[in-house]
Amino acid sequence: MAVGRLGPRSPRREEGAMTSEVRPDTAVLVRERLSRDADDPDALFTLAALRANDGDLDEALPILDRVLRIDPRYPGAWILKAKLHGMRGEPDAAAAASARAQEMGP
Repeated sequence: MAVGRLGPRSPRREEGAMTSEVRPDTAVLVRERLSRDADDPDALFTLAALRANDGDLDEALPILDRVLRIDPRYPGAWILKAKLHGMRGEPDAAAAASARAQEMGP
């Protein structure tokens, strides 16, 4: 099992978290938007969230990095990045991302 992978009994899975399995329609919409604009930050952020909820943290983080290269102030990207680093057991990276989220403000 991959680091940070949500297990079959995870409450998030049971609640129907946004995963590509539970929300295939979302995955299709993301692919459509990215086919029109490969740098669509909303679609990329959603793709990162889908990958994270699928347990693919190694794929989600580089996608978030891309979102943040496109828009360093993208709402929620630093917060999600902090959470993913925390799930991977990377407290320094999580703290750095969390600090950036605080700098961005509400």
